[in-house]
Amino acid sequence: GTLRRVPVDERDLADTLERQFSLPRNETRAYLLLLGAGDVTQDQIAETLGININEAKELFGRMKSRGLIIDSPTGASRYAPLHPRMSMTNLFKVFEQDLVQSLRDRRATVDRVVNLLTPIFEERKR
Repeated sequence: GTLRRVPVDERDLADTLERQFSLPRNETRAYLLLLGAGDVTQDQIAETLGININEAKELFGRMKSRGLIIDSPTGASRYAPLHPRMSMTNLFKVFEQDLVQSLRDRRATVDRVVNLLTPIFEERKR
């Protein structure tokens, strides 16, 4: 069946996405606006969010790179949201890749420290 539409607490959602995935609030706000409108221009988002056009261009660039939006098929300089399942999956994949890389980096640090300290420990035993 289809999901029932429930009111979204924009502030709570923005807090959650910022805390869990480091998604800036204005990107959450813009994404929610796009979900409701279907597709919008940079000018419309700039006006709605109270930012200048250059900030809106940067905002859309970041949102595209995160996999939240795509260029709208309806025309140039218009953007459309990806389905929430796809956009949240994209956010999670980036988070997961960063986490795996962080673990690899920490493992490499552990190995370096062990290699550095082992001779000290072994020399003490002599």
